[in-house]
Amino acid sequence: MSRKKFIESHGGTANNWRTDFSFVNHAAKFVIFGAWDTHTQEGRSLILDKAWVQNKKGRKQPGYIQALEHIRLVEEEGYQLKTFPIIEDLDYVDATDSGKTSSKEFIKTLTDMTLNFTDDKWYAEGAHKPEYSAKPIAKEAVDLLEILNLAIEKTEKENLILCRIGQGQFRKNVIDIWGNGETCALTGINIAEMLVASHIIPWAKCEDNKQRLDGVNGILLCSHVDKLFAKHLITFEKQRMRYMIKIAHSLDLALLKSISIEKGLELAIARMHPRLQLRFDEYILEHNKVFAINDVK
Repeated sequence: MSRKKFIESHGGTANNWRTDFSFVNHAAKFVIFGAWDTHTQEGRSLILDKAWVQNKKGRKQPGYIQALEHIRLVEEEGYQLKTFPIIEDLDYVDATDSGKTSSKEFIKTLTDMTLNFTDDKWYAEGAHKPEYSAKPIAKEAVDLLEILNLAIEKTEKENLILCRIGQGQFRKNVIDIWGNGETCALTGINIAEMLVASHIIPWAKCEDNKQRLDGVNGILLCSHVDKLFAKHLITFEKQRMRYMIKIAHSLDLALLKSISIEKGLELAIARMHPRLQLRFDEYILEHNKVFAINDVK
């Protein structure tokens, strides 16, 4: 069965079957979008992007205006959004270099979805099957799904979820143990909304939930510092009683300086109890080991 016959079998119509990538059934009040596997991860699929109004050569995409109208029908007139999976042909070569892609196959099934608009992109969210999802689900999402499936009390689940994203009880534990209030332990920035309680031993590698919630296993950092620390692009090396920043050779020092990260910075750890600093030493030493493995000159 061709794509056209499949869509028509569900009462869908198009202005141009060759170029359109969305379809409508006005009688039953639903629209249909293809969910390409290369734009899909478990849970959601990118079905329209404002950047798609033109192709790589700057020419208008003929199906874009119709797709935008179909989005409007869902947002304003209560039409149901449905999708069907499309598998991209990764061996296809576009000789015109217009950005055109080709489908290897499509799956002859429609699934009801909800519409979400974020950052100039429209997503179909719902039960996208993993086998039709070429984009891997984010590690954070995997961890959160695992928490939701645990046979534990609701309150404990909530604490673990907030802990996973560096907030909640874990954040409070970090702040209490470090004694600096809501201040970045490296830059001194005290804008609470910018701060994340960053795990030293990563969440997934913690021995148990006690270690995941251990405030000594965390540092309150600005979000941009947190990202570098979590990727082991920076670490902190103990020099006598000070913990000095160490920066990966792959990073541009001039660029880092523009965002208040530079050699010579140290952690504000003076208010942490000396007994707890011994446990902190063990945590940060493990972080240093991974940093050393990743830091290739």
